[in-house]
Amino acid sequence: MRLVGNSLWLVVLILGACSAREHLPSMTAGDDSMLRRVIQHDGIEREYFVHVPESAGPSAPLVVAVHGYTSTATGFAAAHNLNPHADANNYIVVYPQASHFSVDTMNNTGYRITSWNDLAANLGPTTEGPHCIDNSTQYPCPPECGTCNRCAWTSCYDDLGFIDKMLDEVVAEFATDSGRTYLLGVSNGGMLALRLGCNLSHRFAAVAPIIGQLAPGYACGPSVDVPLLHLFGGEDDTVRFDGKPGADGFIYTTAEKTAKVWADTLACEAGPMSWENRFSRTLGVTCAAFSSCRREGHEVVSCLDPDGGHDWPGQRVQSIPATCVAPLQYDSMPGQTRCPESPADGVHAGMDLVWHFFQQYSK
Repeated sequence: MRLVGNSLWLVVLILGACSAREHLPSMTAGDDSMLRRVIQHDGIEREYFVHVPESAGPSAPLVVAVHGYTSTATGFAAAHNLNPHADANNYIVVYPQASHFSVDTMNNTGYRITSWNDLAANLGPTTEGPHCIDNSTQYPCPPECGTCNRCAWTSCYDDLGFIDKMLDEVVAEFATDSGRTYLLGVSNGGMLALRLGCNLSHRFAAVAPIIGQLAPGYACGPSVDVPLLHLFGGEDDTVRFDGKPGADGFIYTTAEKTAKVWADTLACEAGPMSWENRFSRTLGVTCAAFSSCRREGHEVVSCLDPDGGHDWPGQRVQSIPATCVAPLQYDSMPGQTRCPESPADGVHAGMDLVWHFFQQYSK
């Protein structure tokens, strides 16, 4: 999430048939049962973290969870309390880490910027309009980009290639069910989820972007049919759902068009029509769906949280900043705020809705 004032950037974002973790080779159990992995891609070292429930058997489902702007992989896991939900539902979850760099703020304290290249935010305007207004905030330009246009703010690294390579490794090492790989992302991570869902759709059984839309003119549909669940907040003034400039002056594709383009690609003939279940009612979101698509059972669902801001509805531990790091990430992101302990009760309503949608589908 990107909140800025007075030019100060302040961001308030199993092998074989063995199911027990101790039988998995090359593993060192870490904080909250997370496992760290490192790969080289696009000329730099990239890391990701995996949580394997004790009860996860062979061919377990896999959820890829992508953090937002300035957030960390382990901070995202803690702030959204996803590991307990994975334990309760027997799926493996992997948290990729975005590339990052430090900037000096006005009081000479370093602040770490993390971001994902969604192949839209850093590109030029289209006939659908600019990405930002004339007096918008100008965000730090990632060093690998060289120079940035005034509306650019995300990484220029090959994040699609990184995620693709990461998935190859995770599916092989943890023997997950490649037909039940699911993808979710929040904010800038939701933008990457949309891009991955379009460009790497063959890898996913279902996709859920949360409080994220692509820049105007870059809405896309999947190259291989895959259902979509899109969540967004009615009071979100960071990534607005209605196409108007947000508090920082940036503009995004409307949620309506995001769904329509995806539904047209899936050749959905019905909708949008009212859509609900016990999980959407518990969460208090208002949803609409396109259905009767080319593949039977596929849907494109949009859910509005009427009073929601720039946060995943029903899946946020407010006492934990998503920018923090857990012990496994102390060395790779030194100086970052350390995550406090997660509350025992936690939250789960937001992921309940997403998981209910996901588990209907397999490739």
